[in-house]
Amino acid sequence: MIFGRALGLGEESVTTLGMAGMLQDVGKLRLPVRLLQKLGPLSPREYLIFKAHVDYSLQILSASPQATPQILEIVGRHHERCDGSGYPNGLRGAAVGLLAEAAGICDVYCAMTRERPYGEAASSQVALDTVRAGRGITFSESTVDQFVQCIGLYPVGTLVELNSGEVAVVVAQNRIRRLKPRVMILLGPDKKPNAYPKTLDLLYDPPSATGEPYVISRALQPGAFGVDPSEFYLA
Repeated sequence: MIFGRALGLGEESVTTLGMAGMLQDVGKLRLPVRLLQKLGPLSPREYLIFKAHVDYSLQILSASPQATPQILEIVGRHHERCDGSGYPNGLRGAAVGLLAEAAGICDVYCAMTRERPYGEAASSQVALDTVRAGRGITFSESTVDQFVQCIGLYPVGTLVELNSGEVAVVVAQNRIRRLKPRVMILLGPDKKPNAYPKTLDLLYDPPSATGEPYVISRALQPGAFGVDPSEFYLA
């Protein structure tokens, strides 16, 4: 829904997008549990079975009078891709539709940044890089650009290492310069916890201990150095 508003959609479309996002995978209830919890890669046959969750979702939702045609369209197309590589119908380009494409981008990003039975959660940076790699291929250039602009290269909750060696968590975005968010410094250069974490707005180039302005050196994996960003208040 946040992305929908960033795209300039009206409230009705934003609500539709949010409802579809919550329901688009309900068909997985009809898939074998062992398939959903498999630790390794799916075999070609297993992948065919897995893709059937889209049809199952449509079957379940079609029985509800509250499921509008637009919700069903998004649910049915959120795995379609602009280059025709998606499923279930291999739609291309504009045939996918903006709302379904938006749902698809969010689905990819959220799936990667959540812990899964077959792997740990990827950092937001890795997930965004994956989305950006599909720019002009699996997703349209304009939609990817707007998604990156909406989320920011360092989304709220991202652990980052600064050029000082300190570790911080992103607590707010700067709309003017996405590479310079507001951060809370949690660990010192020696990677020991700060008793009183301070907040810095990188937009204003605050100086580090060496006098050089603070900059983000790299994004870190969730849980790096034993830090759980969810333990901190993120405004």
